Amino acid sequence: MRAFLAQQNFNQLLLLLTFLLNVSCSANTVHSTNKAERNAKAIVVQGQEQGREGGENSQNLSSTPSQESVSGASVQRVLKKQMTQEELQKICLKDLKSFPGQYDKNLTDEVCKNVEQLQGCFSRSGKPIYHYNRPARKPGGERILTFALTHGDEVASGAVARGWVNRLSRIDPRNEWRVIPVLNPDGYEKKTRTNGSGVDINRNYPSHDWDDVALKWWKEKKKSDPRRYPGPSAGSEPETECSIQHINDFKPDLIISVHTPLGVLDFDGPRLKFPVFSNLPWISLGTYPGSLGRYMWHDRHVPVMTIELKGNIEKALDKFDQLQDISGQVALTISQDEKRRAQKSSKD
Repeated sequence: MRAFLAQQNFNQLLLLLTFLLNVSCSANTVHSTNKAERNAKAIVVQGQEQGREGGENSQNLSSTPSQESVSGASVQRVLKKQMTQEELQKICLKDLKSFPGQYDKNLTDEVCKNVEQLQGCFSRSGKPIYHYNRPARKPGGERILTFALTHGDEVASGAVARGWVNRLSRIDPRNEWRVIPVLNPDGYEKKTRTNGSGVDINRNYPSHDWDDVALKWWKEKKKSDPRRYPGPSAGSEPETECSIQHINDFKPDLIISVHTPLGVLDFDGPRLKFPVFSNLPWISLGTYPGSLGRYMWHDRHVPVMTIELKGNIEKALDKFDQLQDISGQVALTISQDEKRRAQKSSKD
C-alpha cells in the first residue's frame, strides 16, 4: 500500500513539473514574440519619424544599387531636424554658386535669403531639399512647379534653375512659381544619376502600374541597368516623397522637370499648339513606369513639361530666360483651353 501511494505521489509531482515547464516555455515564446513585434514597430516608427540618410555617369560605379536596395531591404534614414533659415541659406549659396555659367551674385544672395523647406523634405542622407517661392503679381495666375537636378549628374539643369530663380527675384511675374533647384542633393554631391540609395527618382513615382511593371520593365527592357533602378517599392525614396509633398502642397497647374542631355522639349498633357523655341524642338518622348510624366499626367491629369538640355549651355544661359516665358505661356494656354472646353460643355 505504501509503495502504491509513493508511486501516485511521484506521478502527480511529475505532472506538476511538466505543467510548470510548459507554462514557462509559453511565457518565453510570448515574450520573444512581443519583443520582435515591438522591434518591428520601432523600426516602422523610426522610419516615419526620421529624416533621410545618407544623371548618368558611366564612369562612376558608385551609383550601382547595393544588394540590399535591389532585394528590397530598407535603407535606414538619418534623423534630421528642420533647418534654420541661416542653415538653408548657406546650403543654397553653396549649391547655386557651384553650378556652371555666369550669374548675378547679388540676385543669388537675395534668393538664398528667402528659400524655404517643407516639413520633412530631406534626402536619403539627411540633406535638406529647399525651394524658392515667387508669388504672382496678382491673384489668378497659373501655378508652375519646377524640379531641377532630379538626376544628380545633370548639372546643367541646376544652372537653368539658378537663372530662373534669380530672374524671378527681380521681376513681377504673372504666374506663381515654386522652384526646387536640387531635388537630389545626394546624387548631386556624388555626380550620380541615382539618389543616395541607388534609386532613379524618375522611375520611383507611384504610378498606377508601378507594382505590375516597373521592376519587370527595368530588368527586361533596361537589362537591370543600375542607373535606372526604380527602387524596392513605389514611392520608396525620401526625394520622391518630398516632390509629391510639394505637388500636394502647391497644387500646380503645370510641372516643369529640367534634365539633360537629349536636347528636346517633351510634353505630357493635352494637345496644344506649342510656342516655338529655336534652341530645342518639341518631341514627344513618352513616359515610363514610375516616371513623373506617367504619375502626374496619366494618373492625375496634371501636365508635365520636360526640358531636355543639350551640349554646353553655359554659354547660352540667357536664352533660357525665354524658355521660362514659354513655360508660362504653355501654362496659360492650358488654362484657356480648359476654360473653353468647360464653357462648351456647359452650353451642350
